[in-house]
Amino acid sequence: MSDSNNSNLKTSIQLPLIALDIGMKRIGIAVCDRMAISCRGVTYLHRKDQGWPKQLIKLIKEYGSKGIVAGLPLNMDGSEGVQSKDARSAIKELQKTCALPVLFQDERLSTWTAKERLYGQGLNEKKVKEKIDQTAAAVILEDFLASHPEVK
Repeated sequence: MSDSNNSNLKTSIQLPLIALDIGMKRIGIAVCDRMAISCRGVTYLHRKDQGWPKQLIKLIKEYGSKGIVAGLPLNMDGSEGVQSKDARSAIKELQKTCALPVLFQDERLSTWTAKERLYGQGLNEKKVKEKIDQTAAAVILEDFLASHPEVK
């Protein structure tokens, strides 16, 4: 689910991408390679840390990201609620210091999928908690790339 005109998506966003799973406490970060073959969670940032946009810019430079995919937490009926407004607010804050194009991706069930994946790898509760945000960001990025093959 994107806010931009999808017909111009190929020209408006380039690989590699960085993805954000924006939560109230933490922001999960994931990246894809230059061919969009694989996506992987890399870290998370603390949302209450006022410097998170600058930390994200460092990661963007480190991974050579050319665009941002931000998860948009929609309600199960597709409507936007408090969490969606919060995610949009975080992106507005980020855009004050970062000029990369940002597209939103419906992130419904991404955390559930991430938990299932992590438990499937045999991780315990503590390890799942450590990796859930970045893994959910990877799921969001995978979903975005699957629904926008024209980006590849």
